[in-house]
Amino acid sequence: MIDLIINWILANYIELIGFVFSALGVWLTTKQKIWCWSISLVGVIIYIYIFFISKLYADFGLQIFYLFMTIYGWYYWLHGGQNNQVLDKISRITKKQIIIYLIIGITTQTILGYLLFKYTDAAFPFWDSVVGIWGIIATYMMAKKILEHWIAWIIIDIMCVTIYFFKDLYLTSILYLIFTLLAILGYYNWRKDLSKQES
Repeated sequence: MIDLIINWILANYIELIGFVFSALGVWLTTKQKIWCWSISLVGVIIYIYIFFISKLYADFGLQIFYLFMTIYGWYYWLHGGQNNQVLDKISRITKKQIIIYLIIGITTQTILGYLLFKYTDAAFPFWDSVVGIWGIIATYMMAKKILEHWIAWIIIDIMCVTIYFFKDLYLTSILYLIFTLLAILGYYNWRKDLSKQES
């Protein structure tokens, strides 16, 4: 049994390292810790490689986006508030933002899904495009500290559990199950913090 575990770790060590850094990064985000960005950056770099070799091109592109967003989010949380203050206030999504995000999300996921289907050997072009586009929107919302980004992540993460399972990325599938639970925890923690902030 020990040999089986050791062999599995040796065969999947890159995914395991990405798993650890990604899970830790999301957990730190639920606590609104600035280190979430630097820890997540390591996981992002690893998953750029993993998704490329797995032919999950929208997820690969999403990780490239995450690379830039982790730098942006890190900077924004440090300096992006009013008068270059540390961003510490959580906000709620507005009706206008919902409409804008839905229009952008549905339009771009449809176009990207078609392009992946028509011009690549993507494993799951349409599902991959949904995850990719809504992951971008959710990450942008997270950087802006919009509470409802956690709801978007819950939905995205549940989809990812299935996609990665069918691509034999079992550890990554488990990671996204953990992400789902962390997103629920994050929503609860941020909502509690928002209530304190509003009182």
